Amino acid sequence: MVNKKHVLLSSFLLAAFVLIIAGLYSMDFTNAEKSEAVQSWSNGFPSGPHFNLNIHGKSDAFACNPSSDGSSIFVKEYGYSEIQYIMNRKSSLSELSVIDPCAMGESDPAKIQLPSGKYQVYARVLGKPGNQKTGEERSVVFYPKIVDACNDNETAPIDGFDSFIDCSAESLMELGVVTANGAFTLDEAKLTRIAPVRGKNQAQPITDMFYWTGYACDDLYDTNNDGEITMDDLAGIDFNNDGAFNTEDLNYYLEFNCQYFDNAWVFDIADLVVYGWDYYNQGTKIVQVRFYPESTTVYS
Repeated sequence: MVNKKHVLLSSFLLAAFVLIIAGLYSMDFTNAEKSEAVQSWSNGFPSGPHFNLNIHGKSDAFACNPSSDGSSIFVKEYGYSEIQYIMNRKSSLSELSVIDPCAMGESDPAKIQLPSGKYQVYARVLGKPGNQKTGEERSVVFYPKIVDACNDNETAPIDGFDSFIDCSAESLMELGVVTANGAFTLDEAKLTRIAPVRGKNQAQPITDMFYWTGYACDDLYDTNNDGEITMDDLAGIDFNNDGAFNTEDLNYYLEFNCQYFDNAWVFDIADLVVYGWDYYNQGTKIVQVRFYPESTTVYS
């Protein structure tokens, strides 16, 4: 029998990451070793095998082709879009795969699947500068979030689980992870480049946006099925037997029934995790993101 689980999201701290563009920059795909000192004056990327993702900002008139091809996705040049990163640790995927390249409308996220594993993640802005006369900045802000997560059945593995890219399949209705009171490691980080400033735009590390702290629980402990584990799920029971019903009982409830993750790689909290960015763009044409497998990243 499969234990019923489902992803429940409660208040977690959103992290912001800002890239502001200036100048025209070229892309460097060299794989020669670079020390951290060399990175400081080169393009800022470490060396080693990596997966590229190019995020293109497009006007509302752009007709996005939903056929996935290559390593590019398309978002609004101005305003909010959503990007989802998928990792299924039982999948045999060996290359970054763009499942849906279009994020041009409401509730229409672009979707990218990454091969299972941990990565060092870097990003930089490419393309045209901001307005040289007014000093207008081109910027983008990433707000990370957990979209969905689910587990295979350890005792009776589900046939085809390794091919799933979300938790909506009928066979997965009984699976999932509950997250409560979670927070991403990177609360806020800004990279500022004002349009009139000249010079090379370097990549910056954003790996911390992929690290998360919080509880993961079976949703049977969400007794009122509201999508969160709160005091309301405790039915007034004094779980720690201290003679009072308060938040200490909720802490006991979580610690006893759930698994706590401390600064964990977000894709480690379940067998299949969908991690997302609410992506706020202010005129940025191209953002380049690189994912370096930790086992092959070279710094010296």
